[in-house]
Amino acid sequence: MIRGSMHENPPIQTNLRVRIAAVMAPWRAGPAPLMSLAHFVLEASFNFLPVTYVLLIPKLGLSYESVGALVFLTAILGSGTQPLFGWLSDRGDPRRIVLVSLIWSGVLMGLVGFMPTYGALAALLGLASLGSAAFHPPAAALSSQTEATNRGRAMSLFSVGGNLGAALSPALVGLALGSVGLAATAVVIPLTLLTAWLLMRRYRATPPPVPRVDAGPGAVPATTVGSMVALMAIVTVVGARSYYQMAVMTYLPEWLQANGQSLAMAGAALAVFMIAVSLGSLFGGTLADRFGRLPVIVVSLVMIGVGHWFMMRLSGPSQMVAVALVGAMIGASFPVTIVLAQEAWPQKVGMASAIVMGLGWMPAGLGAWVVGRVADGSTLSAGLATLIIAPIVGLGAAMVYVVTRGRRPMTNDE
Repeated sequence: MIRGSMHENPPIQTNLRVRIAAVMAPWRAGPAPLMSLAHFVLEASFNFLPVTYVLLIPKLGLSYESVGALVFLTAILGSGTQPLFGWLSDRGDPRRIVLVSLIWSGVLMGLVGFMPTYGALAALLGLASLGSAAFHPPAAALSSQTEATNRGRAMSLFSVGGNLGAALSPALVGLALGSVGLAATAVVIPLTLLTAWLLMRRYRATPPPVPRVDAGPGAVPATTVGSMVALMAIVTVVGARSYYQMAVMTYLPEWLQANGQSLAMAGAALAVFMIAVSLGSLFGGTLADRFGRLPVIVVSLVMIGVGHWFMMRLSGPSQMVAVALVGAMIGASFPVTIVLAQEAWPQKVGMASAIVMGLGWMPAGLGAWVVGRVADGSTLSAGLATLIIAPIVGLGAAMVYVVTRGRRPMTNDE
């Protein structure tokens, strides 16, 4: 009996390894894993800012409105210039743009804690935002270079890399800030340079890809009026989501600390929010493949509104549950909206990615500025309460998308 069991175990273990390999194979296909790593590092280099504001506000004498103005500046530069870099990505080797932009952003963001004045900080963040703008279109275009049946999963992997980097950044840097102060921001510089070195090694081993995405089953030629209206509806959905998300990311730590929480707890809450965004983006593409893309978008917007209502009224662990719910619902539509845009313009995936991510993220800074303006005139709680309008606008845009598609039957690829 012992001898028989010894003969039977290896085949069982082998079959298990084969099944695991088969499950993981689609996630490892194409450039998406490498771009996900680069996206992780880029977002980790940017998203510690809300935690540093807690120390920068007293050091530089900042008001809530001035903080919102910084967010607005970086959002405009980081989003409005993305179409230019998308255009460049479609006409050259997108891998070079990814590499240079990653180094540029990481080194500049590492210097945030050393800025002596508000003007110097604004200039530094503006220049760093150009690096972020240059990174996203070519990285998203490269991630989509896989089979149509695997595209949603590949884009989920790209999205979750960035969202996970954004999630871990405030918690880790927040802990370092408590020990060494604002100089802790420099930690992102060696991390960025190491990742750039890894990218260069992989680049040398593989030929440059041709950025192209075949049109999906429900794609409409990009030259039609209906396709443009549909694309702008998608951009509006992303804009409403980014308006809400950036405002929450900017003020959540300060709001919690003003309500009696410690700096470490405030940073942990932001980490919970961003980890939930990461998990939502990881499963959003898979859920959209099964239930349809529009249902995922609509349900996520509705639940953002519900979660926001509870987040503003609860406290303690139940409040963290509401924060996690909002984050997961924000992340769920990330890969869906990008793939819809890319399939609308299959020959210009860099430009399509830039439009939905660039124009869609332009309202992000506006949301932070509006909340800051209201907070300076009243309270931060009153400013955050105004964010409930964002998911309502997003739902309206989703309905416009449905009407624009007209009588054509919907598919799971939409």
